[in-house]
Amino acid sequence: MQRTLRTYEERWSRKESLVWDESSSADEVETLRSENVELRRRLRRRAVTTRAQGVVMALVPCSSEHAKDFLADLADHCGLPVRDVARALVGTFEGRPLTAKMQRELGSAVVRLKGGAPA
Repeated sequence: MQRTLRTYEERWSRKESLVWDESSSADEVETLRSENVELRRRLRRRAVTTRAQGVVMALVPCSSEHAKDFLADLADHCGLPVRDVARALVGTFEGRPLTAKMQRELGSAVVRLKGGAPA
């Protein structure tokens, strides 16, 4: 089924028509919806990581790059993805405790960060 949309602009006395095929439009809309869901999911993940970087920067004065490296280093030593470590760090401000292993690794990571970060 095809639809035609006509617009009239009195100011320029110009007529334009737009024709589209609804079947292909439905496919495009579905594709755009799935892309939108994926982008929103990525933004939520990034938000947690960014907040965790801010936590690191507040607790151990350093640049955002050092904070990002800190999270990656901590994740490597804990054997977890960066977003899980970031979620755990942000969770401490919501009253959730870190695991014993993450607490130990956090202390070691701070020592490593202070050794490599400019004062």
